[in-house]
Amino acid sequence: MPTLHVDIVSADRAIHSGEATLVVVPLAEGEAGVMAGHSPLFGKLKPGAVRLTDADGVEHGFYVSGGFVEIQPRLVTILADSGDRAADLDEVRAAEAVRQAQRALEDRAAEIDYARAEAELAEAIVRLRVARSLKIRRNPGAGPRPES
Repeated sequence: MPTLHVDIVSADRAIHSGEATLVVVPLAEGEAGVMAGHSPLFGKLKPGAVRLTDADGVEHGFYVSGGFVEIQPRLVTILADSGDRAADLDEVRAAEAVRQAQRALEDRAAEIDYARAEAELAEAIVRLRVARSLKIRRNPGAGPRPES
């Protein structure tokens, strides 16, 4: 099966570079699957999971907090605001970040930037969902757990 080169980078580091037969990206308009020969496209990413299948049929997952994707027939470049490999996501830390952000928003006496706190909560929730969904893909018997 033909492959395309995939580069995933954030503002501070390279996250992934390699060949893939399929890439699924979370566009603002919905998920898009990309294979070699795809017509050129430039799109805005929403926070979520990027999944790619390598030439050996192994699926790899990544979290992106948003950014942009450029798609060419043999190249996909993902410019993420921030991101991580799925293997590096810590579900416990992500769940704790959600709890902390929720507490900050509920504390009416605290002097906080509510817009920033809401953005941090939204990012923490997406990171937790990605960590859980990619964990389930790696271990199908795990099943979903309720969010805290």
